[in-house]
Amino acid sequence: MHPRDKEIWRAIDQGLRAIDWEAWFGCPEGADYLSPVGHEVTARAVAGLTAFFNSRWLPKAVVPSPARGQASDTFVGLGRHAPVLQFMNGAAPGAWVEAVRWWAAYAYLEKAGVPGIASVKRDARRDVTLSRFLHSQTQARLALMGAARGLPVELEPAKASGGPGDVRVGPVFIEVVTLAEDQKSQDYERFRQNLQAHLFTLDRGRDIYWEGDLPELLNGDAFEVWKKRTEEAAQRCAASGAAVDVLSNVGRRLTVHPGTAPQGTTLTGGTVESDQGRRLLGKVRAKCTKTVGAGTAWIWVEDHSGLFHFPTSFAGMPLAAKSDALAELLGPLLTEYVHVAGIVVSNAARRRLPLPPDKDAPPPRRAGLPAGAAPRPSPGDDRDPPANPSA
Repeated sequence: MHPRDKEIWRAIDQGLRAIDWEAWFGCPEGADYLSPVGHEVTARAVAGLTAFFNSRWLPKAVVPSPARGQASDTFVGLGRHAPVLQFMNGAAPGAWVEAVRWWAAYAYLEKAGVPGIASVKRDARRDVTLSRFLHSQTQARLALMGAARGLPVELEPAKASGGPGDVRVGPVFIEVVTLAEDQKSQDYERFRQNLQAHLFTLDRGRDIYWEGDLPELLNGDAFEVWKKRTEEAAQRCAASGAAVDVLSNVGRRLTVHPGTAPQGTTLTGGTVESDQGRRLLGKVRAKCTKTVGAGTAWIWVEDHSGLFHFPTSFAGMPLAAKSDALAELLGPLLTEYVHVAGIVVSNAARRRLPLPPDKDAPPPRRAGLPAGAAPRPSPGDDRDPPANPSA
């Protein structure tokens, strides 16, 4: 972290300065990955995001409220997305691109005067929770896909069956489902964040980095023992210049290395078993029911740590197996709810470098398309979709 950024965040920690978007992005001197034009874009994004969310929103989104606790379904946790707070080497540019994408979508829709954008802004400001933030982001992204193609777009459109929808692109209604962690995953995610914060403090003042497996969920004394062992490992590595392993109670290996983390260095969490399929089916069925009488509808699922993201077993399946599993789970809904033209399941992955290789699995009843930068047909596209797509 650049010395100026350290000074800013020290003032924030001491209560001398409020968290704002300028601090969240980081000072220009520290963002050496940006060109002069990039710094200009940052300044515009800072002003635009401040205007959209207002100055009181960001502190609540970065620091959990004591009254709410730190459950992942309530706390936005925007600090982990801040470019200035990325501790993995090479992660800051990707975080910057993601943040600029947020601002650009809102700015485009506001400038275009898309109906309903004021409602989205109002709801985002009032409901400072992870689910609302993810929902608003998805609405904006889908609306932008349609508006950029010259199609009529509306946010929070009224339906003949009553109540607002999420997005309308041309004649098609789109209902958004955001799938976050269940309680088991939330518990481990909070634990994982505590682990990474602890490792981050050990990195300060030392030329070291961590890679490998984070431990299984540890409680109380076991966690304190593990932290003590990592402190000793960090000291030994910094003093000797040699890598040091730390093993958990079940043999998960975390290694501290001397030097700077190379691109692609990862920290992997443990596996959490939970019935995410049942949760997904219930959420999608509710949206299918909600759109009855609205005309042609698509259901768009944004998965944020629910299915595609470790530590779920589904995350490790090959693409074709994922597509088959989703088709088997969700396909019957398309028969039951004939007005639903298709169900899109997106893993909502953050941009990362290097980009993943393009792959596809296009058997007749579903299509899987993970790609670094591949174009995907958007709802409202005049091309014919695959027959009875389910995922």
